[in-house]
Amino acid sequence: MERPASVVKEAVENSLDAGATEVRVSLYEGGKVRIVVEDNGEGIAFDELPLAAARHATSKIRTVEELERIRTLGFRGEALASISAVSRFEIRSRRGDDETGGLLRIEGGRQVMHTPVSCRKGTRISVEDLFYSLPARRKFLKSAVSEERRVLSLLRDFAVAYPSVAFSGSRDGKAGFSSSGDGDRERLLRDLWGDAGELRHCETAASHLSLECWWAPFPGKTRSLVTSFVNGRAVTDPLIRSAAGSLCRAYAGNWVFLFSLDPELLDANIHPTKAEVRFRFPGEVFDTIQQAVLRLSGRVPSLPGAAVPSFSPFPERSFSPSPGAGTGRSGGWSFRDESSSPEGGNLFARVASELPSGPETAPEEAPAGAQEQGRHFRYFGQIASGYLVFETEEGIAVMDPHAAHERIGYERAGRLSAESVTVQKCALPLPVAPSLSVSVREHRVGLEAIGFAFGEQDGQLSLTAYPSLPGGMAEDPLRLLRSVLLEWTEDREAALGEILWKKLATIACGLSVKLGDRLTASEALALWRNLIECESPWNCPHGRPTVLSLTAKKLESYFGRE
Repeated sequence: MERPASVVKEAVENSLDAGATEVRVSLYEGGKVRIVVEDNGEGIAFDELPLAAARHATSKIRTVEELERIRTLGFRGEALASISAVSRFEIRSRRGDDETGGLLRIEGGRQVMHTPVSCRKGTRISVEDLFYSLPARRKFLKSAVSEERRVLSLLRDFAVAYPSVAFSGSRDGKAGFSSSGDGDRERLLRDLWGDAGELRHCETAASHLSLECWWAPFPGKTRSLVTSFVNGRAVTDPLIRSAAGSLCRAYAGNWVFLFSLDPELLDANIHPTKAEVRFRFPGEVFDTIQQAVLRLSGRVPSLPGAAVPSFSPFPERSFSPSPGAGTGRSGGWSFRDESSSPEGGNLFARVASELPSGPETAPEEAPAGAQEQGRHFRYFGQIASGYLVFETEEGIAVMDPHAAHERIGYERAGRLSAESVTVQKCALPLPVAPSLSVSVREHRVGLEAIGFAFGEQDGQLSLTAYPSLPGGMAEDPLRLLRSVLLEWTEDREAALGEILWKKLATIACGLSVKLGDRLTASEALALWRNLIECESPWNCPHGRPTVLSLTAKKLESYFGRE
């Protein structure tokens, strides 16, 4: 036992093992004063209550063979004994067929009461004065708000893994997080993460395990929040963490990985708190996560053994498009005719139909800008995967329209001064999601100092005003609030005001065109024109390239014509 969240985790796992469909957690002073966990599970017989709190006693493992295929969350028989040894512990429980239940009270590991009582079906655990007998351990607990945040975060994770169980959490007598238990995981995730963003879902499998993955992209976030469960067990396994860290780095947001596999292929008894597991086929963990990330991000992996030419970032040169760029007329540019482009058919046929029939040379009277730079550009079109293809004098340039648009918006926002931030009132109070409300309460004073305002009614926190920027850089208020808090959590050395300005300057990512959006020729040319006017055009604010080039020399080398 390390903190209140450890107590809640063990108690909730026992409730789930007992078949509970309702689990209620109540905290007082973040759990440092009192923790109550109630469920409607099968309960414990009166005579077995003392044994339930004894060390190494468990009803979940009956044979040695069952240790090799553990199907329950608990199996060591240490949780209740450890909790009762460092607190004033009380457990009330009744089985459904029993007329009365039982009460067991233990203080500091010493039993002080065991008596029949009248109680509802299920089990109720009360833990008071946690670590009262270990002052050194109690001294290292965080503030009540911080401990409360850990517990409610854990409770939300369990609700996602067990959507058919109704979870609820309260703090100091006030209602907090709750889930309906109707089995609808998608709706639960939208309630937790907010429904403003896109929620993606897929299922992948390998030979010995399957994976259900959920992802909510969060533009502007620098790191991903990854929650993983293996056979219903919450884990922070280094193998999963490493795979998710390497694959999800470019796709920031909230990730949930739910693994399912035969218990015989899993060792759940390698960590003191059961936070890590050992897979018999660890390579399949990486494979399934990779499949999920590629499918949800829209990327298609290359075929094994296929030779793919390497592309280098576009050289940092200064280009000047023709004055007609963005108007839809050629003016020294050559691009597809939208009215004659076929809507379907083979990709190569579409590209061929948009290319000129013969070699094309620069016009005799090129626009002034092109004459000054000695450059000629053509827009070929947009390929099926969404990238824009241009021809330059050096060769072929492929643009990521999302990254390019993000760079343009970022630099435009950066030109605005910090003094241009104003406070905008919400037309209606916006309810703050449970996953965010605890952090808001912890940093409410600092948030209100930079322009946010909040109201509260019946325990529900709502946003009533928020800081905004002029000049078209509008932002969803709740997403702005969430992004500011997440960024500040990752960089606590920076002031909240500085974090706000950084987030307002990077809102461009959320406002940028998506890779799959279809652009007209005039829009593509305008995007190129605005990009090359940027101070740092060849990388987006997150460091990803905006344009890749394949020079004529590389083409000759690839086709063996050197």
